[in-house]
Amino acid sequence: MKDSSNLWLNQLFDTFTNSSQVELYFEADKKLQHQDTILNLSIHPIRFADDIFFNFYTNSDQLRDKLRRYEVDYRLFYHQADIIKATYLKSVKKEKIEESSLLLIGQTERDKVLFDGSKYLSLLDYIDEIKKVAKRYNKVYFKPHPYAKNSKKIYRALKKELGNMEIVYDNIYHLLSSRQILHVCAINSSVLYEAKYFKKDVTFLHKPTFDFHNQDIGVYGDYFCSTFWSDILDVEDKGVTLPFVPNRLRKSLNDFWGYNTIDNEIILKDIVKSKIRYLLHRYL
Repeated sequence: MKDSSNLWLNQLFDTFTNSSQVELYFEADKKLQHQDTILNLSIHPIRFADDIFFNFYTNSDQLRDKLRRYEVDYRLFYHQADIIKATYLKSVKKEKIEESSLLLIGQTERDKVLFDGSKYLSLLDYIDEIKKVAKRYNKVYFKPHPYAKNSKKIYRALKKELGNMEIVYDNIYHLLSSRQILHVCAINSSVLYEAKYFKKDVTFLHKPTFDFHNQDIGVYGDYFCSTFWSDILDVEDKGVTLPFVPNRLRKSLNDFWGYNTIDNEIILKDIVKSKIRYLLHRYL
């Protein structure tokens, strides 16, 4: 790996890949033009499994064929979504969601997947398309992105156009678990890839970023085994395997995407942190 911006990925897999001629990148632009063979890793949009995992993209047909041998079995995510739904039904204080509802997902203003080549797209660019979807449902719920700055402006504009609309702040996986929500709509959010496994209808207002089972190959955990890298990159097998540990990558990246309310270990840590902050504020 020659790109200094990939220091984290380089450190993560240096033991396995340091003798390879293939250039590794982390979340690089897919339009990256390269004559050499590249392997671009990105965080897979399905993020509710026991750990986040990688999507692999390459400009080499031969390397892609090797990666397909390790492609995750996507049927597993239906079962994992069922577990989340069962947990939600038994233990979570539920939002009052109306029957036959549409969930509209907000994104940050400068999310790179929203750039169409000339500008960053907004839900307001798709008012007509949203209206066509919304008229089939009794109620529209808008879930803003927690880091978006223009959510209230977008919500007011959408509500003016759609009428029967409400803003919700509940955890995204709790909303996806709701039987009342039948359809999820967004410009191009990772939530849309996940909603499929919660058996929701899905609408991408803009073209999807990933082309799974074709150009994009999801691999779950095999990259922590030197045999994987030996096979796909034709390098020496160092005989190194890291045992599976839930949330290994989540912790490494400190990114949890709403998973913190459905994992007991993370919930407990959040409670402890909250208590410590309270005590420090009160007594110091």
